[in-house]
Amino acid sequence: MNDLSELIPIPPKGNMNHGLSSAQEATMLKIFRRPGDLTAKCSDPSVGLKKLLVFGIKAGPLKVSGMKYAVQSLFQIFDQVKSEQPEVYDQVKTAGMLCVRGRRANPGKYSNHSWGTAIDVYFGKSVVSQGVHQTQRGVYILYPYFNNHGWYWGAEFSGDSVDTMHFELAEETILKIGTMKPMAKSVQKKAVKRKVKAEESSGANRR
Repeated sequence: MNDLSELIPIPPKGNMNHGLSSAQEATMLKIFRRPGDLTAKCSDPSVGLKKLLVFGIKAGPLKVSGMKYAVQSLFQIFDQVKSEQPEVYDQVKTAGMLCVRGRRANPGKYSNHSWGTAIDVYFGKSVVSQGVHQTQRGVYILYPYFNNHGWYWGAEFSGDSVDTMHFELAEETILKIGTMKPMAKSVQKKAVKRKVKAEESSGANRR
């Protein structure tokens, strides 16, 4: 496979995120309330938001903290990626998921990372900075998987807001979640099962 960190052009607008749009701050605030203090750097999640979060979960190849629904969705995405694109699965990295803060390009509004419904992914040694109208080959391979599971790709943000390492649960997905029921036990249980299965497999290989 080609170098997954290689920079390539992003697709033309209209060729990605079909039927999906970026989740609006008004929608996020209405459904999930204020996530915490609006700061330039990560601040503590609010008490109410913490009830919707899971922390330090291994979702496929990535260790993440975020909203329960989003983490469960990552499980599903990377199960498929592992089966169909094993090299991509093995090499993908994350630059973060949960971070209660303002947007880089518009600090007066919350980033969707604030609710743990967005994740930044990259390949190789460095990320692609916001505003760069290129993406890494590995991220380009991943974006249809995220789109198929209701995630919006930040490559379609306008102008200097373009953010090709950024994926977020789309507005349409957030509206479906509504007043989401707790899923922590489900996510935690799946993570534990995977860990036990991996340990059993490792033990069998040593016999």
